[in-house]
Amino acid sequence: MIMAPDRSCPPPVSGFTNLRLDFPRQVTLRNGIPMWVIDNGDDDINRLTYYFDGGFLREDRTFVAPTTVATLTEGSRSRDAAAIAEAFDYYGAVKQVSTGDAHSVVGLSSLNYNFADVLPVFQECVESATFPEHEFDVIRQQLASNCELAHERVKYLATKEMKRLYLGEGHPLSLRTTPDDILALTPDDVRRYHRRYFTPARCRLVFAGHITERELAIVDDVVGAWQPIGEPAEPVTWHVEPSPQMLSIVNKPDAVQSAIVMTVPTIGRRHPHYFKLRLLVMALGGYFGCRLMTNIREDKGYTYGIAANLLGSAFDAFVGISTECDTKYTWLVIDEVKNELRRLREEPIGEDELHTVKQHILSDLAKQLDTPFSVAAYVGSTILHGVYPEYYNEQVAAIAAATPNDLQEMAQLYLTDDKLRIVIACDKNRL
Repeated sequence: MIMAPDRSCPPPVSGFTNLRLDFPRQVTLRNGIPMWVIDNGDDDINRLTYYFDGGFLREDRTFVAPTTVATLTEGSRSRDAAAIAEAFDYYGAVKQVSTGDAHSVVGLSSLNYNFADVLPVFQECVESATFPEHEFDVIRQQLASNCELAHERVKYLATKEMKRLYLGEGHPLSLRTTPDDILALTPDDVRRYHRRYFTPARCRLVFAGHITERELAIVDDVVGAWQPIGEPAEPVTWHVEPSPQMLSIVNKPDAVQSAIVMTVPTIGRRHPHYFKLRLLVMALGGYFGCRLMTNIREDKGYTYGIAANLLGSAFDAFVGISTECDTKYTWLVIDEVKNELRRLREEPIGEDELHTVKQHILSDLAKQLDTPFSVAAYVGSTILHGVYPEYYNEQVAAIAAATPNDLQEMAQLYLTDDKLRIVIACDKNRL
């Protein structure tokens, strides 16, 4: 006889145990390109991701880096755009592209069965993209149109203005791209950028999935044959020079909402306080039951959502708080954010709340171990942000050991009102 479960009694809940990342092995292709291999996939699929030095910080023309990766597969040495698209479709392959502050990223997801056929097509685009005029113009128009739409959003306007305040007037990441900037780009601009940065010496690879010796040999045969080596890129050394201005209001006539962006400069990822600060910011605004959401959304009804994140790049870090609300609530929202920062400074977080926050952040870390592709994304982030192999395990240990007094100390050190920059994008007549 099968007994029905007793649904009046909740199942036992246990915390995470032995949450650890053993950093994947590194191999070197015959042309010297380093590659990290995550080979514990169950399905016969793989993803090969190329990380190139470059990105927004190395542009000689505004928006040339994302335009290059967007048009990379529109023509190569021996194939036109139609032939490349047909090959990807026939072999069931998918490309991924993105641009970061100091890197450009391109990737290929493929079935293992077809990998030997599709990787040469993709690699030919990577090393000998031709950027034909017609295809380039179509994508350039699309990017310019997307840029024009972005300028209609108060969130975009507030974020760009905050970058100007936080990074400084002349910093490349604070420049506001316009549709005309994109339309002014030419195929020769992206060809020049491509020749300079898409070289073996500026490339690192992350290979994930069900990886066998066959797939490794294919990568070495195809990507490992790529010449010439070229010269490695010099480290990016841009200096952040924040504006003394602590409040800026961007006028967007007829906007029905305000976008609020607030930042506090903090310490970098290698600082010993960074992990405890991340836990504190999670309590402030990092999950649905966080303090900002509970107060400003649930109790006051000022907004549908508000979030706080600790954002650490390879060269800097800051706490970012952002939301959108009816313009009439703008100053009330800002006051409540300041109240929550003050509470964190003056009152130690309770043990129950701290336990909840730890479980949330450990859950996020556990997700990074879930599949070979999530591990690969983490390994890629170590390349993008300049962190070290034991960073993951040190973070787990630091979070487990953190106390309420630790978090209060972090709030007193870093979440002070005198460091808080505020940008509001709205219709000033409604503010």
